[in-house]
Amino acid sequence: MEGSVIIMGILVGAGLLAYVVIPGLILLWDRVLDSVEREREKE
Repeated sequence: MEGSVIIMGILVGAGLLAYVVIPGLILLWDRVLDSVEREREKE
C-alpha cells in the first residue's frame, strides 16, 4: 500500500512538473528566437 502511494505521488509530481516546466521552456525558447530575429534586423 505504501509503495503505491509513493508511486502515485511521483506520477502526480512529474505530471505537474511537466505541466509547468514544458510550457515555460517553450515560452523561453520563443523569446530567444524573437531576440535573435531582432538582432539580425539591426545589422
